[in-house]
Amino acid sequence: MLGAVGALFLAVLGVLSPVGPGTPARAAVTVTLSFSAHQDDDLLFMNPDIASDIKAGYEVWVTYLTAGELLCTQSTLGHCGMSYADTRVQGERAAYSNMAGVANNWQFQLMYFGGHPVAVNNLVGTRVHLIFTFIHAASGWDQCGDLYRLINTPGFSAAPIDGRPAYTRSGFTGMLRGIIDYVRPAYIRGQSSIGHRDADPDNIDHTAGAILLAEADLDGAGNTYLRRDEYTGYQIRQLPDNVAPYWTSVKTSAWDAYWPNDWNLYNFTPPGVRPWGNVMARQYLPPGRIFYPGTHWIPPGDFTNRC
Repeated sequence: MLGAVGALFLAVLGVLSPVGPGTPARAAVTVTLSFSAHQDDDLLFMNPDIASDIKAGYEVWVTYLTAGELLCTQSTLGHCGMSYADTRVQGERAAYSNMAGVANNWQFQLMYFGGHPVAVNNLVGTRVHLIFTFIHAASGWDQCGDLYRLINTPGFSAAPIDGRPAYTRSGFTGMLRGIIDYVRPAYIRGQSSIGHRDADPDNIDHTAGAILLAEADLDGAGNTYLRRDEYTGYQIRQLPDNVAPYWTSVKTSAWDAYWPNDWNLYNFTPPGVRPWGNVMARQYLPPGRIFYPGTHWIPPGDFTNRC
């Protein structure tokens, strides 16, 4: 998906309708919805497409499928669990206010999707909305994570680390479908559901999240409901630059607003070095991974025994 780059000056400006539980979002603008496994995948792998949407005046929603937390061990004390996840939330807020060109001023809202309470952050004065699920992520000694378990462990329930009610597999995909039905986007962005096959294999949460999203984006016949574009993950580290200089600078500026908040990045990066700096001019979609409405979805049969 090329985002709004090609239509930047053709966007229709409208007034954002009030957002409230049970009331569909209605705006006289294009609406986009992206799903990111962790707080940073959107900035690394789906940018500058998301940034171009914001600059075109689109209504932009981003959902984070895990908490992106670190497990608490002797080496991560003080930078783990919910406290670390919150610093990543703060980083995302800084990045999106940067892309929108407004003050870093957010309003919290509790919303219900598929019957589940979910944390929503709305950037004041804009059409930008961030949704946080806080599902346990893979890290440290637990290289599975709860998204993978929802797919591969029958009867498993994933309890969000912020204490909200647990999800079964159908409950989680039902919540995602609730978001899709509420937002009613023109198209959906997600990560690669076959990233585990790449030469530079993707994070397990990236692939698991993409599979669960694909399930949520199905009609009753098992076909794609709304257009969904999958984005390449870690494999972009092995690919050449392909983003124009202007959009590279936009992506870099947003990233520089995020990463100083993320202990797992700044703590292990030498002074004067930008973590993930080699992907600032890169963004890719795997060939053939745009799913149009009516396309039959076949999940990868080899996403097992991964941890």
